[in-house]
Amino acid sequence: MKNQLLLLAVGLSAFCAGTATLSAAPKKSDAPVKFEFAVNPQNPQDGIFVLNGKPFQIRGGEIHPQRIPREYWDHRIKMCKAMGLNTIAFYTMWNDFEQADGSFDFKTGNRDIAAFLQLCQDNGMWVLFRPGPYVCGEWDFGGLPAYLLKEKDAKIRTVKDKNFMKAQTRYLKAIAEVVKPFRAQNGGPILMTQIENEHGSWPRKDPEYLRWLKDFWTKQGFTPIYMSDGAGDHFLRGMIYPDKDVCIGLDPGQNDNAWRVANKYNPGVPVFSSETYPGWLRRWGEGNWSPTNLSGSIKWYMETGRSFSVFPVHGGTNFGFTAGANNDPRTGGDYHTDLTSYDYGSPINEQGNPTKEYHQYREIILNGLDAAEKKTVPAIPKPIPAMEIKEFTPKFFAPISSNTEKLKNGGKFKDAPYFEAFGQNQGIAFYRTEIPTGAAGTLDFDGLHDYAHIYIDDKFIAAVDRRMKKAPVAVPAREKPATLTIMVEGMGHINYGKGMETDRKGIVGDVRLDGKALKNWTVIPKTLSEKSVCKDAKSVKFNLNGVLGGHFRGEFTLSEVADTFLDMSKWGKGVLYVNGHNLGRYWSSDLNGKPVGPQLRLYCPAPFLKRGKNVVDVVEFELSEPRPIRGCVERNYDMNDVKTKNLNNQW
Repeated sequence: MKNQLLLLAVGLSAFCAGTATLSAAPKKSDAPVKFEFAVNPQNPQDGIFVLNGKPFQIRGGEIHPQRIPREYWDHRIKMCKAMGLNTIAFYTMWNDFEQADGSFDFKTGNRDIAAFLQLCQDNGMWVLFRPGPYVCGEWDFGGLPAYLLKEKDAKIRTVKDKNFMKAQTRYLKAIAEVVKPFRAQNGGPILMTQIENEHGSWPRKDPEYLRWLKDFWTKQGFTPIYMSDGAGDHFLRGMIYPDKDVCIGLDPGQNDNAWRVANKYNPGVPVFSSETYPGWLRRWGEGNWSPTNLSGSIKWYMETGRSFSVFPVHGGTNFGFTAGANNDPRTGGDYHTDLTSYDYGSPINEQGNPTKEYHQYREIILNGLDAAEKKTVPAIPKPIPAMEIKEFTPKFFAPISSNTEKLKNGGKFKDAPYFEAFGQNQGIAFYRTEIPTGAAGTLDFDGLHDYAHIYIDDKFIAAVDRRMKKAPVAVPAREKPATLTIMVEGMGHINYGKGMETDRKGIVGDVRLDGKALKNWTVIPKTLSEKSVCKDAKSVKFNLNGVLGGHFRGEFTLSEVADTFLDMSKWGKGVLYVNGHNLGRYWSSDLNGKPVGPQLRLYCPAPFLKRGKNVVDVVEFELSEPRPIRGCVERNYDMNDVKTKNLNNQW
């Protein structure tokens, strides 16, 4: 009742009439900020946000600092503010912070979350803090560390697995300490903290786990709290509602009916569209696709005063091995791994520049603001410059089997282990065993995750792609025992849905020759870490004679630096490094030369380049001869001129 009287005193009628709400920007101050939930006295089933005693509309945009070079954080935040937004929402990815020795890195490069939060505050932006521990976000394993999959019966996102709970508690305590100074109660920009993410979509709902998370963050002083879920009964039923201390974020909420469903489960508590999608994720091998125009939805939010966040307003890039994957039931459960680009059709594109949609949304938002607040919206920052780089061709540097690593037990196993069992996340590993003399036969397997080359006596016989229907591999006749080598590349872990708990990498289960399981494996891992790839070549344990793949190194010289997009369309499949920075995967074509794509150019930001000599390393899995690379001023958008911008990829 106290909140209702307060709101009436400041004129809630203007809010209910659909005019823009007050949204004062955060100032650097030691004074606490009071952000609350309140019942809407005009509709007791509904709720509103209140900031320092005044109705408040969240106009948010999601950006992920771990997908953006640190040098560009300030620019991306300014792009959001210039669009008329007042809030930055962002995930934090646990598996990027936690290092191999169990320590946490919250300081290096784009992991410095405290610095990012300070920039948000310096730019007058509020924050929605989304620490997970599970975030989804098309990020490898949804942000969870792969070591959680070491045990075969491991469970995640539940209080019923002690290993998971112990590990996530360590992470949550560590990140809470980093961000505590930025709570609104301390005069900082964090208005709300999200617990978990889209738990209503998880096939095994665990309200006890959600209550544990709520209690944890409440004790840490991170209130108010919200959860994000789909706008439907299926997603909201069986959770922890009703709960007056937990706001419902809808993924997405774009009409009155979505609000009514949320109000039914949590009456009198605010609702907002926590993920309003401007497009969708992209996956290797997909065809054409076009962004979603949100003009109608944003106009509705501004007319009704509803709170929203565009997810993402700027997607960024899945540098390194951070891209996730999906096991999509709509396509029969097939495995689909995500692109290196996380452009997502966002109004601020991968390079950080405005699209035509950005200008449309900005105009709608500005038209919905009163004169005073409109004056606080700055001009759009100048575009980030881009440059061309003249074509150059790397040279062969080392065999694909160079710079492998050693396992403590010599890599000897009776049964072939998956990557997580010996402490590896992605990269590649060579599995070797002896097969007996015999007539031509077949090799079949429970799982090769996710892409494999198969060799007999170091000669290539087949490739196996997890995206395709599983089929036996023909094995030639052998007059004497032979060495079977399977090179397996682990790609992104599934980040959404039931398949997460079983998506291990490498050889998963048995490999059988004519129905008999093979034993006594030697495993030789190659993590493809920046450090291991960019050092001098050595330790070549064996040579694969199937002329597939290799490590290629090249150089180019620059007098000035700017962003560029390195065109890999003439290559096959592999990973690209520039000056020790892993730009991510490319997959331009398969072994038969058939296009895969659709991404053919990898984003290389200026901070990764330098004046003078620049070194490029290409770990290529398919081709034995190097191909040319060039730098372009734009990324390609699709391989076919159907729906989205086409640059034809002409050289």
